[in-house]
This record gives sequence, structure tokens and C-alpha cells, in this order.
Amino acid sequence: MSIGGGVWHVAREYAGIAEAGGVKDVVRGLAEALAKAGTPSTVVLPLYGFLSPDFRKGGPVAAFSLRMPDQDRGGAVFEEPVRIFASERDRVRLLLVDSARYSSKRSVYTYTAEDELENQWKKRGTGHWDFHQMNLLLQASALEAALHLGEPPAVMHCHDGHAAFLPAMMREDGRYAAHFRGTAAVVTIHNAGAGYHQEVWDRGFARLLTGLPESVLDRGMLAGTVDPLLLAGHYAALVTVSERYAEEILAEKDRELTGGLGRAYREKGIELPGITNGVDPVPWDPRDPARSGLPHRFDPSNGDLEGKKMCKGRLRDALGIREPPEETPLPMYGFVGRLTGQKGIDVLFGALREALRWDACPLFVILGQGEKEKEDMIRALASKPSSAGRLVFVSRYDMHLAKLIYAASDFFLIPSEYEPCGLTDYIAQLSGSIPIVHRVGGLVKVRDGENGFCYEEQSAAALLAAIARTFRIFGSEPSLLEGIRRNAFAEIFARRTWDIVLASGYLPLYRRAIAGESWTRR
Repeated sequence: MSIGGGVWHVAREYAGIAEAGGVKDVVRGLAEALAKAGTPSTVVLPLYGFLSPDFRKGGPVAAFSLRMPDQDRGGAVFEEPVRIFASERDRVRLLLVDSARYSSKRSVYTYTAEDELENQWKKRGTGHWDFHQMNLLLQASALEAALHLGEPPAVMHCHDGHAAFLPAMMREDGRYAAHFRGTAAVVTIHNAGAGYHQEVWDRGFARLLTGLPESVLDRGMLAGTVDPLLLAGHYAALVTVSERYAEEILAEKDRELTGGLGRAYREKGIELPGITNGVDPVPWDPRDPARSGLPHRFDPSNGDLEGKKMCKGRLRDALGIREPPEETPLPMYGFVGRLTGQKGIDVLFGALREALRWDACPLFVILGQGEKEKEDMIRALASKPSSAGRLVFVSRYDMHLAKLIYAASDFFLIPSEYEPCGLTDYIAQLSGSIPIVHRVGGLVKVRDGENGFCYEEQSAAALLAAIARTFRIFGSEPSLLEGIRRNAFAEIFARRTWDIVLASGYLPLYRRAIAGESWTRR
């Protein structure tokens, strides 16, 4: 099963070390599955300023300088010293890229409140001004590290637009082309939505960043920008994080989903398959509180849910919500995620506003941060006197509380506008919380009445109808819910672990890429 020569992942995130979005879980899950299967597995990751100084122990394994342009100084180019430090976790080698540019950053993608206090133009939640340089520094450092260590891998696996210039650099830059002749490139598109491409608006600046000639960059021109996700299609095997999301991208008529990327792929004959992400069930398995961190044990596979009821009581205590009378048990609906348009917060708000008018209303618990307008909207609804004991909103990122919400909830709301794959449905299934999803993108893996519930139309009315339906079933058909809960839990272990996804999806993709069957200079 192993890939001789190994696989290097190039990414801005890694679960347990540098976390921001769903990319972190994919990179770690896939890297660890590769290592477990006997393939040497390396992850190249920035050494951000918020990471432990322990990563620098033992000294650097490589050191070099890279030329980086400064768009604020007329495109002037400066030498940036870089050091590479090596570490290991769960049989995965980490190569951490150390530079002054990374060490000054307090979060992966955006400025923090502390940054804003120090410098008022660094507004909390806005992206780093030098994100293009951060991306290219990572990609060039991965190539340079392989040169210095004398280890060209069998596959360079690049994650999202942050690393998608690398395949073209590896093939077209004279410093790298000969050395990496036997290295295949794979690019996973985790999110092709507008704002996620990492496109460069100025072609001249893109040339300075990448070192690539304009004749190469022209292959990636999209809507007047140099789009790394389009350019990568000429030099790498592309893949996205679910089969359905691949279909949705390629079916794009113009710019409504991906800013025209899907249409460009079709017109240029660039293939985009999908491999649905896996999940590591261990951190979420309620049967093992020592590893999941839950206060009580329960087992959705056999209907032993006493511990789940206790988790619900613990959550109510934490939120200051009174336990309802025993004779009128009501379900709890949870939501954990970013409060953004993509996550369907407008639809969620509309549905909750109507549900809160019911005489008998379930408890809704929402945990998350995001766009200020969305936060304010949910906060205002939760603060109404009529919402007391019915809707609780917690505006922060809190993994411990998130796990408790998953474990305590009877149903889990996922009203995404679009969703490349979805991880929250997996976590809900593992937690015995039945997912209710907008049937879109990777969420089609939730099948109505089998391992969850679905609604088709993206509207508050459709979500409200799904909530009303499940509310009714909760009171009248508990055996139906028990069957769905057991099916949902069992399916994770039967089909969705990273070991299974690696063997059935990524290993065949790597082998096709190595054989040169899945990429061509179009």
C-alpha cells in the first residue's frame, strides 16, 4: 500500500498545531493515515509566532534565503532568511518554516485583537497584508527544503490556493525542474468559493512572487487575475473534497459558485474528481471519555445513551438553563461553526425566529464567531425575553464547549449555503446527534431517514419544516430516531475513517499522478 519516496504535504494548517478551518483536519488525518500505512509522510508548515518555542529545539536542518517582493515598495525584492526545523508527531515528520514574516503572526490567516491594540490598521479578523508572500514563502521553502535535504518526494501534495503555485514552480523554474523530474504534484481544493482562491491581481507582482514567466502565468489568468487554482490544473492532478462538490464546481455556468473557475476547468478540459474527506473518530468517540474529553461515557452503537443525557444536564448547567419538567421532554438542537453567509446563518436566523414562537419550543444552542452582522443578528434574537430558556448563543471559539454541545444535542443543524465536504456532520454522527443538513455539496452523504435528515430548498421555511418534522418524530417515533442514530454512528467506522479514504481514494490518485496519467501541460 505504501508510496516509495514518500508524500510531502504543503499546507498553512495542521490540527493540534496551527488551526483555523477544516484544512487542518484533512492534512493531519491524511498524513497520519499515510504514515500508518508505511509511506514516509512529511508536512511542511509555517512556524507561526504563536507556536511553541520547543519546535526550534535541536537546531535547523536547513537554512537558506529567498527573494520576496514588497508590493508596498514598488515591487522591490528583498532577501528573506529562512530556517527549517524538524519535529515528529504520530510518525509524521513536520518541517516547520521559520522566518521573521511567520514569527510575527499571532494567528494563521488574520489579525488578532492584540494586533489591533498594537497597530490600529491591523483590524481584528482581517487578513494579513502580506498573505501572498506568506503563501509563496511556504511553497518555495518546501522546494528548497527538499533540495537541501536531498529528498525529492514521490508526491508533493499541495493544499488549497495557499500552495497551488508550487506545481508550476516545480515544473517551470530551472532551479527545480530537473531535481523534481520524478515528483508528481497533487492539489486538493478544499474550498473554491469566492475569496478562497488566493489569486494575485497584478500579473507583474505574480511574476516577482513566483519567479515564473508571464507566458506560464497566462495559463492561470481568470477574470483579470492570476489564479493559482487554475494554473495548478496544467501541472498537477486536481482533486476536491467530495464527489458532489466536484460536480457542482464543474457545472458552474458562470461565476455564481467559484468566480468562473469551474467554467474555466470545463473549457480547458481540466479534470476535477472528488474524494470525500475522512475523519479521525478517536477524538470524538463518546465511548472513550479519556480521549474524547467528555464528562460522561455513552455508546450510540447500542442505544446506551444515559451518559448523553448526563452531558445534556452538564451543558444546561454550564449555560444556566433550567431543566424542563420530566413529563415534557424536549429535544435540543445544536449548531457549532462560523457565522458566515456560506454557513447559511441567514436561513438559520429565519427558521429560529419562527420556531421560537411555538408554544412548545425545543432548546437551540449556537456556538461560533464570524461576520459581525451575523453575530449581532443571532445575539439580538437570543437576547429577547421570549428566547430565554429556548435559544442560547455563545460567541467564542471553545473546543471543550463544542464537544459538549455535540454530545448533548439530539439534533445538529447544518444549513450551509454550500459545503465542499463537511466535517460537522461526521462529528454529530459520532456524538449521537442526528444531523439535519441542506442537501448540497459534501453534505449529500447524509441520507434522509437513514443517517440523518435533509432538506432541499435553501430557505428558512424549508429548514423550519425540517425542524418541525424532527421535533414531531422525537415525540412520536423514538424507535425511528434510535435506528438512524445507530446507522449514523456505524457508517463512520464502516466508510469514513481516513484509513479507508486513503486506501480507496488517495493511494490510487497518487499512483495515477506518479504514472503521469492525471496531469498534463494543457
